[in-house]
Amino acid sequence: MWGQTCVVAGQDLPLWSRPVVRGDLRLMWYNVENLFFPGDDSIPGDDDFTPEGVRRWTYTRYRTKLTALARVIVAAGEWEPPDVVGLCEIEEATVLEDLVQHPVLKAYDYRFVHMQSHDHRGMDVACLYREKRVGLEDWWVHTPRPSVVQEGTRDILNLCFTWGRADTLDLFLVHLISKYGGAGATAHVRQNQAQWLIHLVDSVHAVRAGTLKVLAGDFNDSYHGYSLEPLLRGRIGGDSLRFVSLTGGQGSYKYRGRWSQIDQYLVGGTCKKYRIDGFILNLSPLMTGDEVYGGEKPFRTYEGYRYAGGISDHLPILLDISRLSLFHSER
Repeated sequence: MWGQTCVVAGQDLPLWSRPVVRGDLRLMWYNVENLFFPGDDSIPGDDDFTPEGVRRWTYTRYRTKLTALARVIVAAGEWEPPDVVGLCEIEEATVLEDLVQHPVLKAYDYRFVHMQSHDHRGMDVACLYREKRVGLEDWWVHTPRPSVVQEGTRDILNLCFTWGRADTLDLFLVHLISKYGGAGATAHVRQNQAQWLIHLVDSVHAVRAGTLKVLAGDFNDSYHGYSLEPLLRGRIGGDSLRFVSLTGGQGSYKYRGRWSQIDQYLVGGTCKKYRIDGFILNLSPLMTGDEVYGGEKPFRTYEGYRYAGGISDHLPILLDISRLSLFHSER
């Protein structure tokens, strides 16, 4: 496997460089930075991302980004693309249809789940899944309570998958409110969202206590941040959730020269049955030089209003889940 490559955005991309066997189930989370369809609609927030808008978001640029995203997904799987892919900053179902039908991905038979939210910019969470690898039992979209709803708040996507030998995964895909206007300006909203998320997970646990619970998303804060304290304190059926330590890089997002891990996985429920490993997909074509602060940073699509030609201002993160043998699970 070592030394094999996949072409991403015109570059040879090393498929992987870590001596770890792929898990029985692989998840990927990726904030794909403003994946808009280059056509105008009724939402004012997309006006910049049109051929006539200030960002000059053309069909050529759109197809270039789709191709790069498809290749990153394939590269994330070590020749077997991830079974489940969570995405955020998705404008509409059209971009998901175009992505799963892209020639790079079409052979892997991805399906998608998405519902338009009330986000002021039309930015949603969505999920791709490989129908031949996992079974989608059901899914729900949770809209925030009135006490949580504020500008920039997104819905939470909750999916129930079966896989392996009658294993069940309850997955929650999250994109909490950003730090626009400063971290303190929105911290209380993220804290409310985190508390609401704990309530949702606990409600699902009350119905399906024997399943593995995975929370994946862009939390817009580090795990020890003030706004995510409810996730650290929360209990699911008497047990706490735990943040998964991610190897492979300093973080998934870099702001003003500082790396942070705002894209994260949390797990709870029947964790003792599984080995769980988390990784940052830190590959050279996803990076570019940081001319202001030094080192490297994620190669984003836009720098302000200037088209940079990259893929995203975030790095993807991966989660491998492997079922332990009966001998190991009883130890």
